[in-house]
Amino acid sequence: MCPTDGLSLVRGRDLAAAENDPMIGRTLEGRYTILTRLGSGSMGTVYRAKQHAMGREVAIKILRGDRAIDDTAKARFMREARANSLLASPNTVTVFDFGQSESGEFYLAMELLEGESLGQRLTRVGRLPIPLAVDAARQALRSLSEAHAKGIIHRDLKPDNLFFARMLTSAAGSAQGDAHEEIVKVLDFGIAKLIRDSDEPMGVVETQAGTVFGTPRYMSPEQAQGKPLDARTDLYSLGVIVYQMLTGRPPFTDNDAVVVMARHIKSVPKRPNEVAPDANVPKELEDVVMRALSKDPADRQASADVFAGELLAALEAQGAMTSGVRASITNAAGIRVPDSMRPPAISLPAAPATKRTVGGLPLPLVAAALPVIILVAAAGVYLGLRSGKPPAPVVEPSSRAAAAASAPATTGEGPRKDGAEPGATIELTETDEPPTVTPDSLPKAQPIATGAPRPAHGKGGRATKGAATKPTSNAPAQPSSTSNYGVFE
Repeated sequence: MCPTDGLSLVRGRDLAAAENDPMIGRTLEGRYTILTRLGSGSMGTVYRAKQHAMGREVAIKILRGDRAIDDTAKARFMREARANSLLASPNTVTVFDFGQSESGEFYLAMELLEGESLGQRLTRVGRLPIPLAVDAARQALRSLSEAHAKGIIHRDLKPDNLFFARMLTSAAGSAQGDAHEEIVKVLDFGIAKLIRDSDEPMGVVETQAGTVFGTPRYMSPEQAQGKPLDARTDLYSLGVIVYQMLTGRPPFTDNDAVVVMARHIKSVPKRPNEVAPDANVPKELEDVVMRALSKDPADRQASADVFAGELLAALEAQGAMTSGVRASITNAAGIRVPDSMRPPAISLPAAPATKRTVGGLPLPLVAAALPVIILVAAAGVYLGLRSGKPPAPVVEPSSRAAAAASAPATTGEGPRKDGAEPGATIELTETDEPPTVTPDSLPKAQPIATGAPRPAHGKGGRATKGAATKPTSNAPAQPSSTSNYGVFE
């Protein structure tokens, strides 16, 4: 590229050939004037031309003179024109017009691109950074996705057919100068095949089954064997290109085309990190590329969209490992989308408040009444315990005689319904009415073994109130408590 005006530079030998080119200065059908020669290939020569009706410059591809008499070459050329005319993806070179001039030349008018091919860039820099390689592959897959959806397979994907086009992104003459961005364009559908659902004639000579077309270094195993092809052959070829962008070399580098084709059929390529350890290709990305290079088409990605989604997911996995941040938004296919592709925020109306109830009552009312309910329950427990009778103190058998001889302590209660004195100590049984016990009926104190069972309480687990056990000393009896707190005393 010229550093002054950004135009493509021309090699000296091409310029010398262009000076003697009879097409320079000619006008095709009164619409296109040939200005300069841009390059040539196996099918024809590409020129820069002026389209008079539109007032713009275009690229004119003219079929080579020695090919014009070949019906097969003419069919391939017209097939390229038809295939390109069906495609509208921004990642596919745009075809404006095609036909045959009055002097017999077949031509194809397409958009004029400024930039360099992927093949030229790889020759210049060796290999691409991982994010740039993934982005270039995903842009190419957008073009293939549209082509495959319309029944078109490329069949000749290679670095020279992927073009980094420099596109103007700001108005000319701005204060900061012109800004450019690169868009990957897929070129040369010259040997593309249209897969038709019907048997209607296409009007051109079809490629015969079993004929091998394409570039051996990038062709799929089924293409190398002349087998029927589908869209997955393009995914294999693009997998080879991604492999080369990441490592700086294709999977198989033999110079003999037959040997390379045989390797595509039988040999498993080394993983990218084995070929270029310093490239530090993430394992997730390696797995995606190696899947695209599967010998069996059924083991590859099912479509161009799936391939593009896996590349994006692998790139995000690398970003999450290095920065700890992973994009959470996904598209309809369940694929994560980076921040640069997030849609703008949308203001949504606030959702109506949902009334939460407990047992049909509003939750705030229940929360406010809960402390009152707890206090009432505690008061009920307290009053119930106050009106009840505290459990009898535990008295060892050896002290029961002394307790019986002592003066009973009153509790302020009246006579008991069972006939016993209010201060008498009794032992409850499992009967409904506890028996009356007098001091004389108590057994004599007998020594017992440690750990003997304690006297059981009566029915309901409550004992009748009785006097506390008094010591056997001659100390005067303490006055009984006049408190009415019951068990809280």
